Amino acid sequence: MSRKTINLMLGLASVACAGFTPVTAQEMRPILTTTSAKAIVAGCEAYAADKGWRLNIAVFDQGKNLMAFLRMDGAQLGSVDIAQWKANAAAAFPRPTKGAAESARTFPAIGHAPNIAVFEGGEAIFTSDGVHIGGVGVSGARGFEDAECARAGIDQTELTYAKPPAAN
Repeated sequence: MSRKTINLMLGLASVACAGFTPVTAQEMRPILTTTSAKAIVAGCEAYAADKGWRLNIAVFDQGKNLMAFLRMDGAQLGSVDIAQWKANAAAAFPRPTKGAAESARTFPAIGHAPNIAVFEGGEAIFTSDGVHIGGVGVSGARGFEDAECARAGIDQTELTYAKPPAAN
């Protein structure tokens, strides 16, 4: 094939492709970054230390992957798994674990479902525009104190634990 024929073919191919828009394989969505996960843990730790609580703090991304974890000095070893359980549940479902704990009072079987934590202290993590990106779980104090600490940690970032109302 001559150089002139090749150039003509390349020219025709570029004209033919000019009208097409590339198709992406995946929709882009926000993710929980390591920086944010560490900031949540640090915020929880500072809040707990101020209250005199010794806690375990876990942060999971929406894929239920452990992103950050801290066992504060003197925190109960048995609470390590519970903190991670709570974070996993809040990462799997865009809601606090408190709701499952309340449901378990009248429907105990819910505690045997996968990705459900029946303890208060897990909070979902959302972007400011409402995209669910993970969960934080705190364990070692009373349930409402664990939840309070989880929310305090999220408050140290640009993220939120309350899904914003849908825009109209």
